[in-house]
Amino acid sequence: MKILHIGKYFPPFKGGIENFMSSLIDQQVKDGHQVSVVAHHHEPEKPTIREKLGAVHLVRVKCYGALAYAPMSPTFGRETNKLVDELQPDIIHIHMPNLSAFWCLFSKKLRAIPWVVHWHSDVLGALPDVKLKLLYPFYQLFERALLKSAKAIIATSPNYLENSKPLADFHQKTHAVALGLPKNTQHRIPRKIQNEELRLLTIGRLTYYKGHSYLIEAIQKLTNSGVLVHLDIVGIGELEQNIQNQIIDLGVTEQITMHGRLEDEELYELLEKADLLCLPSIEKTEAFGVVLLEAASFGIPALVSDVPGSGMSWVVQHMDTGIVVKAQNVESLAERLTWASKNREKIAIMGAKALERFRDTFQIVNVSEKITKIYRMF
Repeated sequence: MKILHIGKYFPPFKGGIENFMSSLIDQQVKDGHQVSVVAHHHEPEKPTIREKLGAVHLVRVKCYGALAYAPMSPTFGRETNKLVDELQPDIIHIHMPNLSAFWCLFSKKLRAIPWVVHWHSDVLGALPDVKLKLLYPFYQLFERALLKSAKAIIATSPNYLENSKPLADFHQKTHAVALGLPKNTQHRIPRKIQNEELRLLTIGRLTYYKGHSYLIEAIQKLTNSGVLVHLDIVGIGELEQNIQNQIIDLGVTEQITMHGRLEDEELYELLEKADLLCLPSIEKTEAFGVVLLEAASFGIPALVSDVPGSGMSWVVQHMDTGIVVKAQNVESLAERLTWASKNREKIAIMGAKALERFRDTFQIVNVSEKITKIYRMF
């Protein structure tokens, strides 16, 4: 089968959707499919380039900056049409949200090919960014048209399918399929539990919905109560300076290290040291949390928040494969992290169960098989 993926960005850009797309495409190639990708160039103003990554045809389209977090690329539709002419795909797999995907609505060539829309996240959460809130009514018109034209829609968890407002009128053609990653080929280094600080790790963009400020306040509470704890923060983003200032203001510079963007090997080193991955996001913009799968593949349990409608608390099963805390609640975070510091053996057992759940539910080979079955319906 010939498959064309339309994405926002593509690796080496770091992001959960991009990691999943790359993993899915690699698996689809292994399964014998012919795969191509159109995505924005992750470096603004760089010219459009065409690459051949192994068997995959990739077009990175020139981007002229961003509007409300959405890359602006007036030539995206033209480049997509050109690739369709060349490769004649059987199916178009559109990863949303992505403003440039709306070019599909204005192309007879693209409309003649079945679309599968992969719904990674709603644009608006309960506490939306002001820019998003102002612009969404215009975006929504095209979003709904895209969903209506799709042959099938994929939601990333049953939770998200049931709670997504944009998907509410399309349940009859929506399938819940979890995201996935390849089997981890790295080997975690065993760590001693006794007489060590609790090692926490958070990975992700430093942006408004990730909840870093709540986690930092919780670290201060633990430190003031005598709990030995260290938090490693990995990622970059528009709130980087705010987060640095908060760490200084709360007097926890010795307990928290900001690493910025890391290469894979450096990230693996932090994963090997971590007791618990923390993802205390405050919005269902955090629809799934691919980083939870990365941690689980290392046998590391996760702490997530109970954001209504998010898939985080479906991926992580409370007190089995990790911990679920109240969203936007420093006291809940501090209480559960204190418990974790006193119950390291139980945390290690949760990690083993997280790895088992990853192998049973979230391996990309199984996810790819489910998605291919959806393709073959059309």
